Amino acid sequence: MAVWLSRRSLLRWTAVSASLLAVSRLRCAPALAATSTPAAGLRVLTPQQAEILTAIVERMVYTGSPDLPAVGETRTMETIDQALLQLDPTMQSQLSWLITLFQWGPPLFQCKLHRFTGLSAQDQDDYIRDWATSRVETRRIAFQALKNLSDRKSVG
Repeated sequence: MAVWLSRRSLLRWTAVSASLLAVSRLRCAPALAATSTPAAGLRVLTPQQAEILTAIVERMVYTGSPDLPAVGETRTMETIDQALLQLDPTMQSQLSWLITLFQWGPPLFQCKLHRFTGLSAQDQDDYIRDWATSRVETRRIAFQALKNLSDRKSVG
């Protein structure tokens, strides 16, 4: 089966992949996330995006240890938001679309009639694993971008 890919589509997917790859290599300052002082305000992420990203990060770094604070109890989102200021607006916009797609993707990718934040912890883990092991390279790159933003070494 031949698939016709226009030049514009090819350029768009190349740009999206390049942006996600850049986000996957972004590093955050660990010291910024360590304290749980009130947020000074998000500058790139909206509160809704921060809530979704908090749920994603929570599952990606979950160890089961009661000694570790929950992501929402740290300044992780503020740290990620600060790191995202380093990206150009086009890449910030693409990350915004990625967060939205990740939130609304379970009906598309897993036939689950819930958004990501409405899934059980096990279903969230399965959904994340599906992104990590997808046959679609763009989904794997997107997973790496989110994983990098979630990395405890990067965000505390």
